[in-house]
Amino acid sequence: MRMTRRRSAALLLALATLLAVGAAPVSALTVQRTWTAKIGSGGIYGRVTVRAYTNGVGSVAYSLKGLKHGSTYKIAVRGGTCSSLSTVAVSTSIRTSSTGTASRTDTLLPWDMDKVWVQARKSSFVVRLVSGTSVKCATFSFPHATRVTIGSLNINLPVIRGPNAYPKCKVAMYAPSVAQPREPGYTFIYAHARTGMFLPMLTQFRNHGAAGLLGRVVKVYTSDSYVSYYKINFVKKTSDSFAGAFSLSTERLRLQTSTGPNYTYPKLIADAYRYKTVKTTYSASHPTPHPVSC
Repeated sequence: MRMTRRRSAALLLALATLLAVGAAPVSALTVQRTWTAKIGSGGIYGRVTVRAYTNGVGSVAYSLKGLKHGSTYKIAVRGGTCSSLSTVAVSTSIRTSSTGTASRTDTLLPWDMDKVWVQARKSSFVVRLVSGTSVKCATFSFPHATRVTIGSLNINLPVIRGPNAYPKCKVAMYAPSVAQPREPGYTFIYAHARTGMFLPMLTQFRNHGAAGLLGRVVKVYTSDSYVSYYKINFVKKTSDSFAGAFSLSTERLRLQTSTGPNYTYPKLIADAYRYKTVKTTYSASHPTPHPVSC
């Protein structure tokens, strides 16, 4: 009886989820993240778009063109790169029209999205379309932090994906396990307390306490050529710099730097809220990073 109830509950959840994605207006759903893969140079064969929503479900939209006419393509979203494929997250098939086009949106249930997130957290994941000898593959991308500035502290750094190792120097890094600017949740950007990096933050804190950082404006540029403006409103030292970062549903920015020469020292964090976002230039939002080991 207990197992039957569990199965019934799972079926009801699945049905409710399908109705939420398929019938609710877009404005009723909150997007957590959107990944886009352009098939072929400049998207000549169309695109595949995966969306994750804050209620745990997702969707995958196929908008394809220029493919084999009237053919069935096997499609897999999977980890790795196009030259070195890894685990399949979700798979399906789609049939093209007599002109080689196809358009469809599928719902991804929570257990599907769990698999997608596992691959999306890695440095690369792809979509691959196969029909006989016709093989198309493209890498997913999403808007992510590329540059951080605090003009009043002369901080201006390219931002790269944080490595699974000791942090690099001459850049700031974003934590891939949490959010990006304009997404629900914490955007977590960190850098060493060294000259040319986040040392001015630590200096201000040592000289003036939290007051040395409160109210300062932080600008975070993203890969889709937008810049978001934030204002710091919370500062402290802590031994758990990710506290609350995985459960927050509202949007926040967290900056982190060191307070001592090794991991035994607490970290300095500064939280900020976003108050505006504007379009910017490609060059402003795409500085060339030169990370070095340190």
